[in-house]
Amino acid sequence: MRCYRCDSVLTDNGFCNSCGANVVVYKRVLKLSNTYYNMGLAKAQIRDLSGAADLLRRSIKFNKKNTDARNLLGLVYFEMGEAVQAMAEWVISKNYQSDNNLADRYMKMLQSNPNRLDTINQTIKKFNVALGYARDENDDLAIIQLKKVLNLNPNLIKGHQLLALIYMKRGDYDKAKKPIMKSLKIDNSNILSKRYLKEIEHHSDRKAANKDTQSKKPVEYTDTRKRFKPEFDTGANETLSGYDVIIPNNGYKESNSGTLTVLNVIIGIVIGVAATFFLLTPARISTLNAIHKSEVLDLNSEIARLNSEISDLETKVTAANDNSAALQGQIDNANSEKDIMIADYEKLITAYIAFQSKSYIECADNLSGISAINTPDFDAKYSESFKNICNMIKDESYTEAAKAAYTEAISLYDSAENVESLNTVAGKLERCFVYNFQEIDYKDAIEKLRDAYTKRYQAAQTEEPDRAQEYKEMATAGMQSVLDRISTAGGSSSAVKTAQDSLAALQAM
Repeated sequence: MRCYRCDSVLTDNGFCNSCGANVVVYKRVLKLSNTYYNMGLAKAQIRDLSGAADLLRRSIKFNKKNTDARNLLGLVYFEMGEAVQAMAEWVISKNYQSDNNLADRYMKMLQSNPNRLDTINQTIKKFNVALGYARDENDDLAIIQLKKVLNLNPNLIKGHQLLALIYMKRGDYDKAKKPIMKSLKIDNSNILSKRYLKEIEHHSDRKAANKDTQSKKPVEYTDTRKRFKPEFDTGANETLSGYDVIIPNNGYKESNSGTLTVLNVIIGIVIGVAATFFLLTPARISTLNAIHKSEVLDLNSEIARLNSEISDLETKVTAANDNSAALQGQIDNANSEKDIMIADYEKLITAYIAFQSKSYIECADNLSGISAINTPDFDAKYSESFKNICNMIKDESYTEAAKAAYTEAISLYDSAENVESLNTVAGKLERCFVYNFQEIDYKDAIEKLRDAYTKRYQAAQTEEPDRAQEYKEMATAGMQSVLDRISTAGGSSSAVKTAQDSLAALQAM
């Protein structure tokens, strides 16, 4: 954990050993951020994506530099089909932590596949078009567009919810249930999806109840039994002699020339109709095909016109989204500038109060923390009264703070043996060079700072072996900063040589 003011490594103390800042509340805030991150991770593992996203947003609200929370939030957004929001979180994470950041791998995964990026872009455009259709009550076009969107991006929860809502509007609750169940499979605790599902089940139960209350019509029965009827009449009631002959009813009849004539006429009519069908049908089919082709051409022309209009609308929507993003960026920048200005005024007030009470180190710490105090923008950024107060107390507070820090470091130097006490000595000596080092024996301060760094590294090898290398890197960075300051401010050549030799010695540890 590092100090929010000077980026030094913090210990268990309530104050930063380098700049003296009070970090009690700061540590609590970081701890709360990490707690929300752990809770969000637990929810993400059970696919409660919306709950995880809410907790992770809280985490980065407390600590915007919590890259673990930002990276996980990006993964949650990506799993919900929100690839653009995921990319935004990973880009912000990369800005806060440029090295050893998992966001690099996630972004490369997307950027290495241009087709996938194009598909994601098309998905966003098509969803916005579908949303416009739904608002204009063009439900059929909205459904077609949403099906295309979900075919390209099946995890887009907003797409499933909008499709279900359109079906519910049309009364197709059975169709509405399918996309809602898919959205809950992606995010099993999505509040909006659960609300839609409850409404669908309510209507389904009411429909089933209405079916049960309908009266049933009586069934009519018919007697399907057949009566027996003899096939032939044998004249059983008559008395037959041995010379009578029985002739069956279906007996032989001589041919009738009239019947054959009628039959031949019927066959001729059938042949004529068949010939007419086979001769005229191809022409009729050709005519129908021509009409069909003309209708297809007209429909294709209409589809091309509609596609052109859709493309124009998508371009307008994209331009509107870009303008909205640009305006939001300007608003965010303005809010950030406002927060910085408020913090700077608070630091100036605190510095002035400390100056009045002769707490020069506290005064100098707050003055040096003002964002643009040592930059060319200082004169243009602040009011005259602000600059006058800064200039009035700066020189005296910097001089007295350097003297006080040097005196305190010398008094602790001989008795400092462990990492904590040597860290305190090094921090106070570093502070001398942040302020007005020319008012002290700065060559002696350089030598004692070098020795304090060396002893701290040696003590760390025993007390904190896993952090010894970190203390070495801090020492070389601190001595390099001292060398830069005295070289820029016109320090003596002997002091510059001492600083150069000390830096070489620290690098060789």
